[in-house]
Amino acid sequence: MANEYISTASTSLGGTVGGAGLVQKAYDRLLEFALRDTPLIRAVADKRPARQAIPGSTVVLQRYVDLTPVTSTLSETVDPESVALSTPTTVTITLNEYGNAAIVTRALNLFSLADVDPAVANILAFNMADSIDDVAETTLRAGDNVEYGGTSTSTATIGTTAGHNISSADIRKIRARLRSNKAVARRGSMYWAALHPDVAHDLKAESGAGAWRQPHENVDPSNIYAGEIGEYEGFFFVENPRLYSAKDGADQSTFTTTAAASSASAATTISVASTSSMTVGDKISGTGVGTAAKITAISGTTITVSVANSAQVTSGATLTITPVTRVYRSYFAGQQALAEAVAEEPHTVIGPVTDKLMRFRPIGWYGVLGFAIYRQEALYRLESNSSITLV
Repeated sequence: MANEYISTASTSLGGTVGGAGLVQKAYDRLLEFALRDTPLIRAVADKRPARQAIPGSTVVLQRYVDLTPVTSTLSETVDPESVALSTPTTVTITLNEYGNAAIVTRALNLFSLADVDPAVANILAFNMADSIDDVAETTLRAGDNVEYGGTSTSTATIGTTAGHNISSADIRKIRARLRSNKAVARRGSMYWAALHPDVAHDLKAESGAGAWRQPHENVDPSNIYAGEIGEYEGFFFVENPRLYSAKDGADQSTFTTTAAASSASAATTISVASTSSMTVGDKISGTGVGTAAKITAISGTTITVSVANSAQVTSGATLTITPVTRVYRSYFAGQQALAEAVAEEPHTVIGPVTDKLMRFRPIGWYGVLGFAIYRQEALYRLESNSSITLV
């Protein structure tokens, strides 16, 4: 039997009984922030303009080209021919504006159970670092040099089997490539390496001769206790969940079907009976569905596809969902792999209060900068799957 003095379940007399009307929900006035991953990629940009001539929307960095080695002997009585220096190579960085803003109203400040201004400042500061880091990674992952996990030969051939996981052999190969390219190490003799935690799991789980785990189990288990890769095969490793991944690998062999509810011709949405078998990035096909369509968003029982439907998708029609393998990007770099140019460092901006009653208080961030790969020979990307990916 419910306690009549504090129970709020009764609707007798249109409300609660006894003293229950005095009992209300209590809220903690200390709000926690969302879980966050640490910005990582911008720190790789260790090359910047040193003596920029003038301001500009683009910044051109240049590198000298070495002379061709001369191995023939000199004649005692003949003056050698002079050679001209080669034209320097160039890297162009395009600068762009970036920014975000929010409005805090006077009413929100007056009515809120928690301090709003410090929270908004914190959220926008992280949004600034998060956004700029994503811009930097977009540049980094466009590098020319790429290797593929295990037996994979391209992004589209990376499947779900263990043969497409990262391996110590992959890391040894990339180190050899960097050394052969004369790339300069970033810390002592070590290059920098960044892995998604799902990918790091596979490297740490690898067993047998020549694998990460064997010396750590038999010689020094401290990294196993700490759950860290540490220094290995000429790299110092960092793990971060912000590293890019996408469902752009091989089609998986398990196909599932679902029933369509309805869709208009030429639309980019389809209503379905259930979305339980789908994830963003999977392929979808069926009568009326646009050719080579992929799912780009899921909201309730409505899915958005990447291309317009070719005809009416009728109610009850069978749709085939083809899961696509998620491919992770890992990065390996020496010095001057990534360059950045900054016209205005990203910073917090307190906007002016311009409304008639001074109720709207804008706050945001703004910056003008750009990134470019400076030395392709100092950067490698490894694309692989993970044995523990969730979707």
